[in-house]
Amino acid sequence: MLRKNINVLHIDGSAGLAVGLVLFALAKWVSELYRLPLNVILFLASANILYGCYALALALSNQRSLMAIKVLSTANSVWVVICVAIVVLYVQTLSPVGFLFIGGEALFVGVLAVYEWKNRFVLAELNF
Repeated sequence: MLRKNINVLHIDGSAGLAVGLVLFALAKWVSELYRLPLNVILFLASANILYGCYALALALSNQRSLMAIKVLSTANSVWVVICVAIVVLYVQTLSPVGFLFIGGEALFVGVLAVYEWKNRFVLAELNF
């Protein structure tokens, strides 16, 4: 029986892609729920989809370069800063739900960034 290993890259990419698709599908509603401008929600959705596709492409690849894993981890670190910036910029209008979701995303991707960086050599060498 052929079995593929599921690793953190599958989780990372799937989460990014899923969040992006849900944000696009429910953009107007999420904008009202979070009390954020629609263009901010569309930015979050677009970035999540692009990132999710990149991470899933790495997850499904038989060969990963160390540089590709470093880019992934760095992108997660940058995304933490962007999430924090959104919270700070919209602190006066952001709803508690919006704060929890964007803050939760920052925490989630921050943990992924640290994990992927610490395990970059192993993640670059994983083969199926």
